[in-house]
Amino acid sequence: MNDTNNLIWKTFTPLVSLASSDVHEQLRGKVALITVKRALSELYEQEYLAREGAGRSVRYKLTRRGLLLKPIDLTSYISRPQEERAAMQAFNHGVLTLPFEAAIDEQNLAKLQQATDEYHARAHNNEAVRAKELERLMVEMSWKSARIEGNTYTLLDTEKLLTYGIVSPKHTQFETQMLLNQKAAFDFIWETQEMWQQPSVAYIEKLHEYIVDGLGVAKNLRSTIVGITGTDYMPLGNGFQIREALQSLLEYIAQAPNGYEKALICTLGMSYIQPFADGNKRTARMTANALLLAHGLAPISYRSVDESRYKEATLVFYEQNSVVPFRELFVDQYIYSATHYNIAQP
Repeated sequence: MNDTNNLIWKTFTPLVSLASSDVHEQLRGKVALITVKRALSELYEQEYLAREGAGRSVRYKLTRRGLLLKPIDLTSYISRPQEERAAMQAFNHGVLTLPFEAAIDEQNLAKLQQATDEYHARAHNNEAVRAKELERLMVEMSWKSARIEGNTYTLLDTEKLLTYGIVSPKHTQFETQMLLNQKAAFDFIWETQEMWQQPSVAYIEKLHEYIVDGLGVAKNLRSTIVGITGTDYMPLGNGFQIREALQSLLEYIAQAPNGYEKALICTLGMSYIQPFADGNKRTARMTANALLLAHGLAPISYRSVDESRYKEATLVFYEQNSVVPFRELFVDQYIYSATHYNIAQP
């Protein structure tokens, strides 16, 4: 896609239709009107935009593909005041429903596959080495997943806790339990890899029980309203709709052509639905890792991710339904994990 088409694509916000003159005005003369019209026609032909009306009254709006794959500069977007982000405030039932729409382009898919090939090429028969590497992955994944949620345990203290059972006196019992739960949840998905090839709502509810055990969080799907700090987006509040949305997401994931797509969509989709009273993003990341393992791929530790960027990229999906900022982060973190942990079975 050329720069002009990308620039014009970026002028569109969810649920709003624009005429070519509207787009031209927004660009303040940076692009000639005839160029705007040509670009809009190309974006329509590529199914990023839908067309309404005819003749002089033609207007365009984002399609589902246009929403999901819209290029968004994360830094620029987050720098805007909350009230100026043209964010969707309600759950979009149509964004992650069949037919399946690929979220990972061919270039990124090639990068992921290359990392996976290297991951499997390093596999060996030394079970002691693999066990040590698995422990390192579990520690670093548990630490970072909890860190994203505000846990203040250091990586060293996390290693002491999860490897040797040494509780840090500098941290709360809640933080300690959160980390112990991460380990228990990972042990669960590691031991039940085959069943995650076709996950169910019941499997996810069971995984969530491990995630929130002893933390005072209600188990099973929620039936109450929850809000999300820093955004006007409000997830569904009806228990029947929440179950329906989660089931629909699983059906969508089942149609994904590879484990990468499944894991990416799972991470964003479950976070978007917020099916539980708490522990949603931790459950989403762990479910995504279960999907990766079930399809012979490397689980992601998110060891090197910036926590703020992770939250911001997720927020973009809440408000704009674009996977692009999170996809970039996901690809980078998968490559990191696939090349840093030696746990592949020979």
